[in-house]
Amino acid sequence: MATKVIEVADDELTLILAALRSYLTDFGHDEADLQRAIKRLIAKLPRPEKTVA
Repeated sequence: MATKVIEVADDELTLILAALRSYLTDFGHDEADLQRAIKRLIAKLPRPEKTVA
């Protein structure tokens, strides 16, 4: 599988992480393989940098 690179702003990354976490909570024990895949994806993503205004 080829690696893909996308550039997103910190606010977009925050949104992506929130969406994946929300998606993760929608699955039960029957979808354990899907839960593991989502958790692996979340673990790969960097955490957004905190900016102080």
